[in-house]
Amino acid sequence: MAIETPTVHEQLIRLCQDELEAGRWPAGQQFPSERELAARHGVSRATANKVLSKLASEGWLEMRKGIGCFVAERPTLFTSLRRIESFTVFAAEQGYRPSTRVVDLEPRHRASEAVCAALGVSPGARVIFLKRLRLIDNDPVILEERWLPAGLYPRLGRRELEGSFYQLCRERYGLVVQREEAEVRAAIAPAWPDVSWTAPALRLEGVGFDADGQPLWYQVLHYRGDRFTLSNVVDSAAALPRIALNFGPSRRTAASPL
Repeated sequence: MAIETPTVHEQLIRLCQDELEAGRWPAGQQFPSERELAARHGVSRATANKVLSKLASEGWLEMRKGIGCFVAERPTLFTSLRRIESFTVFAAEQGYRPSTRVVDLEPRHRASEAVCAALGVSPGARVIFLKRLRLIDNDPVILEERWLPAGLYPRLGRRELEGSFYQLCRERYGLVVQREEAEVRAAIAPAWPDVSWTAPALRLEGVGFDADGQPLWYQVLHYRGDRFTLSNVVDSAAALPRIALNFGPSRRTAASPL
């Protein structure tokens, strides 16, 4: 179907990026030629050529002289497992557009005994419970469930949770996480509305503490299995394990103000 819009070039780039992100053309497969792209979308070959050149310059495609365009291998991004890093910050620094969708917020959630024990609150105490979906370039990659001691986060609203949680803790509540204790294992991601993952997930469960050892949150995160790979290097200097995030090619777009 032809694209009828004043911004044909940008629209077609976005369409191709969406199809590449969805896996329509796997890495290493030949991408439609300039002629095929022009015919398929009803644009000129000059426009199709500009689109292919742009996709190649951004790392989506690899140009092979005399053969054509091929889908490039996806690069790997890294963030430390044991160094406390904001998802919002490290994703944006590496050229991606991070965003957050608040799925649920319960200010007076009745927590289980296990959650109460992790947070250091009385059994049956009411806590704040939230669910967030973390996205990279609008692609869901993390399912987040978090339980908070209600007394530490007064008047917490959904809008504040659309950005960096670490930044929110620091700037609004004066809470600085000093240490996190967590376990990671393979799991099947829970069923969430509008989220369908075919790959297994990496389940991270843990607690964040301030400098005095006070629990700030208990969390369960499910990382999308086809986008994350755990790797570890151990030597006499006790190198930190790292978590590798395998997303699509880097796009130097403006990061969301999270």
